[in-house]
Amino acid sequence: MPKKNKDQAPAKRGRPRSEATRLAILKAAREILDEAGPMRVTVEAVAARAGVGKPTIYRYWSNAQELSMTALMEGAPEGASDPATGEVGAIEALTAQVASVVQRFASRRGRQAALLMATAEADSELAKAFRNRVILSSRNEGKVYLKRAIEEGDLRGDVAIETALDLIYGPIFYRMLAGHAPLNEAFANEIVALALEGMKAR
Repeated sequence: MPKKNKDQAPAKRGRPRSEATRLAILKAAREILDEAGPMRVTVEAVAARAGVGKPTIYRYWSNAQELSMTALMEGAPEGASDPATGEVGAIEALTAQVASVVQRFASRRGRQAALLMATAEADSELAKAFRNRVILSSRNEGKVYLKRAIEEGDLRGDVAIETALDLIYGPIFYRMLAGHAPLNEAFANEIVALALEGMKAR
């Protein structure tokens, strides 16, 4: 029995060390991203800066692109804790949420994420992670607001929700990737106003 207790102890102490190592790797990746951009993030460079071996990094990520995207997205909000409730109306809440998404991608790290996505294969783990963590998360929150707006009588009951979400969030990612015009709050407000104009209850 004492032997069992000794065997279990390292496992308990190991968890925080593993998390600390993962965070150190992400910190090193962010520093390189900030200093030199995503093209300079390599497994070798991150390992050297974080003081770990390359095999340690490969336990968490398959390649430098996945590591870079995690470093960019780590800690990013994935939506309100309870988007179905609140004191403001659904359309106002949706406008604020879209502005938040726009603000995220207007940042330096947001632009770096766009550059990473532009070079990623469509079926890569990097692209899947971006879709799940960023695009689908934003759409799911927006879907709740649209349904609330219908229930509150602001939008027609026959609105095609999925198409409406494409109209709202599509321009953000298009402008993020094309880089032809700024991402700002005014743009966010225009998106929602124009997209919802044809959906309003008459």
